Amino acid sequence: MVWMPEAKGLAEQSRFNKPLYSAEGTPNCIDWSRLLLDAFEEAVALVDRQGHILAANKAWNQLQCEFSWLDEENGRLLIRETEFKQACHDADAIVSGLKEVMEGARADFRHEFNMFHAGENCWFRLSARESSQGAENPVLISLRNITTQRQAEEDLRETRSLFDCLIESTGDSFFLYDSMGRFIMHNTAGMELLGREGESLVGKTIEEVFPPGEAHMIRAQNDLVLATQQTLNYEISLNTPKGERVAWVQKRLYRNQQDKPVGVIGIVRDVTEHKNSEENLKRSEHHFRALIERSADVVMLVGADEVIRYISPPAQQFCGFSSDELLGTNVFFWIHPEDTQLAQIKFRELCKTPGDLIIAECRYLCKSGEWKWVEVTASNQLDDASVQAVVINARDISERKKSEQTLRRFEAIVESSVDGIFSLDLDGKITSWNPAAQKMFGGSGSDMLGRDFKALCLENKVKGCSGFNARMLRGKGVEMVCNAPDGTRMELSLSFSPILSPNHLHCGFAVIARDITERRRLEREVLEIADFEKHRIGQDLHDDLCQHLVGISIIGNLLHVELARNGAKQAEDAKQITEMIRAAVDHARILAKGLSPLNIAEGEIMAGLKVLASNTEQLFRFPCFFECDSPVHIEDTEIATQFYRIAQEALHNAVKHSQGTQAVLRLRIEGKAVVITISDDGLGLPEFKKPGTGGGLGMHTMHYRARIIGATLEITRNLRGGTDVTCRLPIPEG
Repeated sequence: MVWMPEAKGLAEQSRFNKPLYSAEGTPNCIDWSRLLLDAFEEAVALVDRQGHILAANKAWNQLQCEFSWLDEENGRLLIRETEFKQACHDADAIVSGLKEVMEGARADFRHEFNMFHAGENCWFRLSARESSQGAENPVLISLRNITTQRQAEEDLRETRSLFDCLIESTGDSFFLYDSMGRFIMHNTAGMELLGREGESLVGKTIEEVFPPGEAHMIRAQNDLVLATQQTLNYEISLNTPKGERVAWVQKRLYRNQQDKPVGVIGIVRDVTEHKNSEENLKRSEHHFRALIERSADVVMLVGADEVIRYISPPAQQFCGFSSDELLGTNVFFWIHPEDTQLAQIKFRELCKTPGDLIIAECRYLCKSGEWKWVEVTASNQLDDASVQAVVINARDISERKKSEQTLRRFEAIVESSVDGIFSLDLDGKITSWNPAAQKMFGGSGSDMLGRDFKALCLENKVKGCSGFNARMLRGKGVEMVCNAPDGTRMELSLSFSPILSPNHLHCGFAVIARDITERRRLEREVLEIADFEKHRIGQDLHDDLCQHLVGISIIGNLLHVELARNGAKQAEDAKQITEMIRAAVDHARILAKGLSPLNIAEGEIMAGLKVLASNTEQLFRFPCFFECDSPVHIEDTEIATQFYRIAQEALHNAVKHSQGTQAVLRLRIEGKAVVITISDDGLGLPEFKKPGTGGGLGMHTMHYRARIIGATLEITRNLRGGTDVTCRLPIPEG
C-alpha cells in the first residue's frame, strides 16, 4: 500500500542526494538538516506534503534495510500494505493517522504498536507532526524501538503492584508525606486507624486531616526528620474508633531516585496487645516469684546426678536448713533411710522418661532432728533447655498424716461399734454405713449408699418416726420400732448431730442408731410391775381394807345405837367415829379406783380421765375440770393405760407442787394425734429448769411412759404463768 501522493519527479530526488558542502566549501542548508537529524537516536525522516523525503538520518536508512514493509521508490516513502499488515495488527490505524497529518487534517499523530522483528515481539513508537521549516511546512516522521522501555515500564508496574500489595497486606499503618506535609500515599490500615475507611487523603495537608494539636506535633516531627535526616522511634497513646490504643511510630526520610530527600515515611504499629502481653507477663513473673518465695511448699531443681541445684527460700521455714546449706548436696542425703531406696528407684526411672511425672511420699530430715512427712511431685524437665533438671515440689503433710492416723482410729471405732453409725446428706440419703447399721437394717453397705433413709424405714415398717425430719434438723433424738432382718421386733434410739463443712455450713447429719429393745423391755417390765402393784394395792384396799373398815363402821353404828338407848353421853362420840370410818371407806375406795382404773381396761379412756379429774378434786379438795369436745377412743389397753398414768402423774404434780388454785384436763384430737393437756395456774417451772425436762422421779416416769408408746411429752410454761404438760400420741395408720 502506497500512502503518499505521486512523486514530483526525479529532479526533486537530486535535492536529497546533495553533498553536505557546496563547491565553494560552504555547507548546504539541507545538509545542515541532515546533520541535525543524524543526532537523533530514533529513525527520523522529513517529508513534504506529497510524500517526498526531504531528509532522513542514518537510523532511518538502517530501518529501511531491516524492514521489508518500509521502502523508498523514486524519492517517495512507501509502506508495503501486505507485508505491514502481516507484521503489525495496527496497520490500518497507523496508515490512517499518517494520512490525516499529511493532508493537514490533524497537526500530529502518535501511536505505539508491537510487531515481530528478528524473532522477537518488539514495541515501536511512531509519531508524525507538522514542522515549521520552509514554506511547504513539511512533516517530521520518527520511529523508535521502545521494547526496552516498555519492558522497564511493565517491570515498574509489576513492582508497584507488588509494593502496593505488600503495603495493603501489612497490619501496620503506612503514610507517605512530601516535604510540604501533603499526603502522597497511605494504606487501608492507616485509614482504619484514623476511622476514615473508604476515604482518600492523597493531596491533603496534615492540618486538613488531624486536629490542630496533633497536626502541630506531626508537622514538627516531619520537619525534624527532614532537618536531621534521622529516624524517629517512639510510642504514643491514640484515641481510635476501637478505643484507647498504644502505638509504636517510626518516621524516616524518603528519598527520590536521585537520592534527594523529598518527604517522610510514617509507619504506625498497634502494640496494645503486645504491651498488655508484656504487662501480663511481668505480672505473671511477679506472681510466680511471689508464689515460689512465699509459698509453704518448697521447689527444688535436681540434676540427673541427684544434686540439688536450686531450692526456694521457704526451705528454711520448711526444714530449718537454709538454701545455702542444701545447695550442692545429694537430695537423698536428707531422706529417711527407710524411704531412700524406693525414692532413688523412682527418681532414676523418672529420669529415663522426659516430661514424665510422679507423686510420692517420704520422710525428710529437719534441722531440729525430727522427720517430717512430705508429699513430693517430681517432673522430668531435663530436656527443657531453660530448666535441664528434675523439678520437685515438696509439701509438708505431717499434720495430714496425723489426721489420717486419727481418722483410721475413728474408722476402726466406727467399724467395731455395736451401735449403728451412718451419715446422711441434707436430703436424707445415706452417705456412709457401718457393719452394725447393716446388721440392724439388713443389706450391704454398697447397696445402702445413696438410698433414702426414710424410705428404708418404711420398708422396715418403722413406727414412731413422725416428725422425723424436724427432729433431725433440730438435732434431737428419735425412738422408733421396726422389724429386724430376722422378722423380730426391734426398738431403736436414733441420735442426730449436724455435719459441718470446712466453711461451717450445714452439709449433712451423723446418726447413731442404738438397739434399745432389751432396755425398753426392762423398762416396760418395771412399769408393768409398778402397775401390777398399784392394781394389787387397789384391790387390797377395795377388797380387804374397805371391807374391814365397813365392818368397823357397822360395829361403831351398833355401839352408837346402844349408847343412845342407855342415854350415855359417849353416844355422839361413837356416831362421829362411825362417820369418820365411813369417810375413810369412801376415800379408800377412791384411791383403789385410781390405782386400778377398771374402765381404762375396758377401752374407755374418756370415762377414766373424767373419773380421774373428779377423784382428784374429791381427794385433794383441788378443783379439777375435764374437757373433751369430741369422742376419743384408744383400742390398745396398754397404750390407754400409759396415757392415763401420764395424766394421773401430771395432775398429782399439779396438786403437790404448783401451788395453784385449779387444774384443767383436756382430751382432744389434733390432726393424726390424740392429745392430752394438763394445765394449772400455779407458779410454773423453776427458772433453772429447761422446758421439756424435769428433775423429779415423776417427770422421768412420764417421759418413760411416753417413749414406750411412741408419744411425745412436752412440759412448758403457759400464758397464765402455770405449767402445761402435753402428751401427743400419733394415731396408728390403717
